[in-house]
Amino acid sequence: MRKTREQTAESKAKIVDTAARLLREHGVAGASIADVMAAAGMTQGGFYRHFASKNDMLAAATRHAFAAMAGGIDRDMDTGGAEAALAAYVARYLSREHIAHPGMGCPAAGFGADAGRMPDVLGTEFTVGAEQLITRVAAGLIARGVAEHDARAEAIRTLTMLIGTVVMARALGASPLQDEVIAAATAVLATD
Repeated sequence: MRKTREQTAESKAKIVDTAARLLREHGVAGASIADVMAAAGMTQGGFYRHFASKNDMLAAATRHAFAAMAGGIDRDMDTGGAEAALAAYVARYLSREHIAHPGMGCPAAGFGADAGRMPDVLGTEFTVGAEQLITRVAAGLIARGVAEHDARAEAIRTLTMLIGTVVMARALGASPLQDEVIAAATAVLATD
């Protein structure tokens, strides 16, 4: 039986969503075509109906992962304004849940190192995604009172501190040092 265009689009969206989750959980090595298709509940043979290559899938998954992060901030901005959205983003980012479950978290903390090793494949999508986050964090900082001409640099510092904190916290595992790292970042970012 032949699939309708809607079914094909739904299948592709499921593959992209699954690939984005696996990329954040396991990096590029853990997001092989076989791994992604199995996790999506599909056969590997159907992959090439949706993508020309693994690299095409990785780019789509990167775009999807960043769009999900930006979309969460946008929803918070719509309901509570830019300042409240920034506070909610920082709280979610530094939460135990985000640290323990990278599959639903930030792509920069999840597979940023892999993206740096594959700039020809992931670099463009990673740059676009980082810009999305920088723009939204900067809007929250402006609403918080940071001068507009300083907001971009402050947003970049905020994001790199968030990413570094989560990467370090994940590497440390449940430990007193992990608690210290999270608390130190929270203290700085909650008062900025």
